Amino acid sequence: MTATAHPTVLRRALALVAAAGATALLATGCSSGAAAPAATLRPATPGVLSVQGPRSHLELTGAKLAGGALTLTVRNEGQVAEHLSMVSTAPDGRATLAGSQGPEHALTSAGVLIKPGETAEFGGAQGPSITFPHPAATHPATVDTILIFSVSGLVHLDTPAG
Repeated sequence: MTATAHPTVLRRALALVAAAGATALLATGCSSGAAAPAATLRPATPGVLSVQGPRSHLELTGAKLAGGALTLTVRNEGQVAEHLSMVSTAPDGRATLAGSQGPEHALTSAGVLIKPGETAEFGGAQGPSITFPHPAATHPATVDTILIFSVSGLVHLDTPAG
């Protein structure tokens, strides 16, 4: 007897395996003394970050963590499509990503799609969203937020809480 899985279940399982593999690869590269990824980070105020690499350029602005949701604006100024595939914080755990209502910024098996030249506003009325299933009761002034992008890779963002 053989069992088959629903296509949605398979897509979600593949996305989880890909995210776990990317995290393991990044952790191995960082702990082995290997050279750091080619991305360049400019110092920024909490909630704002510019990520530049050989094939990517993201501008993250307006980040704020409140009430179990993360609001964030991501501008893809690179030449290739980008996907936000995972978000987490130590106090809140892993977030749930949801795509927008329309074709722009849809949730795919790779994450929320952000095409070159587009801006995705997470937490807006019609846009994609980032929510935590079990948010912490209290947060420090800023929370280290980990975002995993398909091209830019692992990004740490100091996110204001409140």
